[in-house]
Amino acid sequence: MNNLNTETDMVSITIDNKAYRVSPNENLLQTCLTLGLDLPYFCWHSELGSVGACRQCAVKQYQNDEDKVGRLVMACMTPVCDGMVISMQDTQSIQFRQTNIEAIMTQHPHDCPVCEEGGNCHLQDMTAISGHINRRYTGKKRTHLNQYLGPMLNHEMNRCIGCYRCVRFYRDYCGGDDFNVFGSKSHLYFGRATSGALENNFSGNLAEVCPTGVFTDKPFSEHYIRKWDLRTAPTICPHCSLGCNITVSERDQKVRRITNRRHDEINGHFLCNIGLFGYEHANHNERLDAPLLRNNADKSSVILSSIEAKKQLAKLLSPADSDDQGSYLSQATGKCIAIGSARTQIENNAALMKLVGQDNFYLGVPDQQVQMLHMLCSAYQSNRVSPFSIKQAQACDAALIINEDISHTAPRLALAIRQMSRNLGVDNAAKLGLADWQDGSVRNIAQTSRSPLAIIASDTSQLSNLATEEVIISPDEQVILLEEIQDQLAHRLEETKKLNEAERLNENPERFTDIPHRPTSSAADIDSDINSNIEPYANTESYSASTQRIVDTLLTADTPMVITGLQSQDPTLLSTSLNIASLLKQLKPNAGFYGVTKQVNDLHFGLLIKDEEGEENYQGIDSFITRVMGQEGEDSTHKAPDTLIVLETDLYRYMEVERLEAALDAIDNIIVIDQMLTPTAQMADLILPSGSFAESQGCYLSSEGRLQHGFATISGLNQRMMPWTWLSELTDLSSPAEIHHWLSQHFPILAPIETFSELAQINLGSQFRIASQPKRASARTAIHAVHDVKEQMPISASGTPFVQSMEGVEGFRQSQVQMITVLPANAWSPKWNSDQGANRFGNESHSPWTLGITLFSQASPSSQPAYSDERQAEQENGLQTNASRKETNSSELTSVSIRLMPSANLYADFELASYSSPIHSMSPEPSLNIHPSLAASLNLIEGEEAQIRGEHSAARLMCTFNQQMSPDVAQVPNSLFTLLGKRAKISPLKGTEDSDGPI
Repeated sequence: MNNLNTETDMVSITIDNKAYRVSPNENLLQTCLTLGLDLPYFCWHSELGSVGACRQCAVKQYQNDEDKVGRLVMACMTPVCDGMVISMQDTQSIQFRQTNIEAIMTQHPHDCPVCEEGGNCHLQDMTAISGHINRRYTGKKRTHLNQYLGPMLNHEMNRCIGCYRCVRFYRDYCGGDDFNVFGSKSHLYFGRATSGALENNFSGNLAEVCPTGVFTDKPFSEHYIRKWDLRTAPTICPHCSLGCNITVSERDQKVRRITNRRHDEINGHFLCNIGLFGYEHANHNERLDAPLLRNNADKSSVILSSIEAKKQLAKLLSPADSDDQGSYLSQATGKCIAIGSARTQIENNAALMKLVGQDNFYLGVPDQQVQMLHMLCSAYQSNRVSPFSIKQAQACDAALIINEDISHTAPRLALAIRQMSRNLGVDNAAKLGLADWQDGSVRNIAQTSRSPLAIIASDTSQLSNLATEEVIISPDEQVILLEEIQDQLAHRLEETKKLNEAERLNENPERFTDIPHRPTSSAADIDSDINSNIEPYANTESYSASTQRIVDTLLTADTPMVITGLQSQDPTLLSTSLNIASLLKQLKPNAGFYGVTKQVNDLHFGLLIKDEEGEENYQGIDSFITRVMGQEGEDSTHKAPDTLIVLETDLYRYMEVERLEAALDAIDNIIVIDQMLTPTAQMADLILPSGSFAESQGCYLSSEGRLQHGFATISGLNQRMMPWTWLSELTDLSSPAEIHHWLSQHFPILAPIETFSELAQINLGSQFRIASQPKRASARTAIHAVHDVKEQMPISASGTPFVQSMEGVEGFRQSQVQMITVLPANAWSPKWNSDQGANRFGNESHSPWTLGITLFSQASPSSQPAYSDERQAEQENGLQTNASRKETNSSELTSVSIRLMPSANLYADFELASYSSPIHSMSPEPSLNIHPSLAASLNLIEGEEAQIRGEHSAARLMCTFNQQMSPDVAQVPNSLFTLLGKRAKISPLKGTEDSDGPI
């Protein structure tokens, strides 16, 4: 809710006889906090707006300089206007605030010494700022029974002060319906109707939203440390592809908690539950701490030192007949190949590619996913579409979501779309003079008014209740519908061009309304027709009603956007979606696009494609298998490899066991660099331990195309190193700066990464380093006091600007003395101990270290198509043509095989997050999701197991019936979909035990 304003937009107000120039778009409370004035509040939140429930932000407003009496107003409900005269320090205001908080605190248990919010409590801060020091109430306090709310939150209702923040956040902002407020007056209860796990994907934010200790972080409770003894640093969430900014807090070399690090363009104030609680892999007992060498003689593993491990690595990569330790395997021999990782930093993949050569470097995802990533990157680079940030998505006025369940694959984007749906109501309120921060009044006026949201999918989603148009059909039918939308947009574009030409020539525009009919044959034709002034469909009667409504909705909006992604794993669907977004951008220059990818750093794979004579080479895991098994053909120049390096990728997640193990058995030496003992690591001859996201630093490219840098919070424990460090002696790349320079030379689109090469220069801007602990650090809570009361000084992570103590520049002073503003975790400033104090201000820094670099906004415009859709269709294995697709019906599918669709789930789909017990406990049991009519045709019974024989492998799943989904498809979990393929024969388990092979 912060707005950028020029000096001419500012107004003058007077607060306690001091004049200020401020923005007129904020309420008085926000203005005072932005000015650094300590005005207490409870119910207000900069993202949730104002409802005036707690009455704690009272100030006195005067009509003019002559008014000596004034009147009390609530600052959060008072708009700022020019000439306003305010007093925060007059006797009446101070007394009102003191009396109000004393009344609020009458029912509070005052249990700060045992409360986990102690030292990080907004209530403590506001009580002190309000001047309420002495407790006079001697009556009996109310008591409540607490509820079990799941594995992520503790519940202590006795601490509640009735500010309503939690219910406003959970129900109004996040759309949850399993949490509410019960009772009235001073007898309020905030919780569920019955005990149980909170269902909303953002429920964990209640621990931060609540200004007291009613909701606290349950995983943090298991290894609790007071805030002032935590050391922190900023980094990027290691799970989904949105690039949310987080703060990692550690103590005793263990990650203790994750908190949101506000980035207004991405995550804003809130993180999903995966981002908040999916960090336990960094502390897991299966973490690799030392290099391991397989000893085949006695079938054991030998622990090596880091020096011995590097020698062994050099030995495995050196030619057998070479005694020169510096003469490592040349790239030309092709005897060593490598597989990169979509969950590690860009620098690590670059170092590995430098070692083996691009021709021997395989991207750590399936070929089809590489193809789709390249399609997205090509569209961004050619400026065919404009990738939106999450903030821009939230501000748009219409959206089309195409076959992507963003509530599970991109939860923070889904939360933004939920707010987007309110924009129509906000605009209606603005016409009546109400600002968007007046939350209660705006919602009262808006009622059920919603901005247009169209969803095309095979099943309903958590956003279905917000959709103004939802089409539930099979993927084949989706392509037909999307082609209709594409054709009609092309028709509208051609009409617009002719009308513009007529106006330019001062001719009558009506002569161009009768456009001759000429059908187009493919998506590629549509895209090329646009550039050659041909005339597409004119007979709009042939379009379905849904097509007409969706097109009209998109073209009526000022800032429409298209959202799709890689969930469907269907290049044709993605290609058509990109064409629609491209056409929409030509009709609506402000139109945007968001392509959701699958992992934290997979988008940059789309930039690492080798282009040979105009044909892209998608070297993913499938190509790796093909090469190892000698199936490339006689014309292949590749030699059979004898050594494989796998970087932070569990190949078993992407390939069926038999085929993968046959390929691995064909390789003499397998080297795995990873942080966990994955099934792939268990197959290795040499394992090198890498650091977790908390022990590593480097760059990530989000699905928006934003290049960001994350810092290490913990120094590498034991012998854990960043992968590029393990390889540095072999690659001659001894620092991130050298890797960045190598990348910029070989992949010019990544040249801005050199901005982050100045890490060593950060501290030159100040004689002090940045403190990773608050100034209040006590050093009185020695963890190992039973052995030694003197706590050892932590090891500082090398190469970071942070010092592992309080002896440096505090976060709130950095903007004054540092050349960058990378707020470390210590969100602390005088009088504001709570993390919520950081919400007083927006992102004031424009440094790339805090905001990142939007990579594709620097791309040169191009009129060339980003991708050849015809070649795309040819390379799609098993894809039907448009004609055959239109003739296919569900009865024909059931007699042969069923089209499978992936079912996304936030708690089950992200590899590293699954190591966290709270996340794992929320993961649903794998099941086959199927429409009752299709199940009846297959003789399936709900609650019984079914046999699924896919294109590559087979599985057994329990049947779950779903009336809301398309009757032409069956849904399987995301992880199984990758292994099974797009089509499968499904039958009851009984009688099929002997036919487990794939179709």
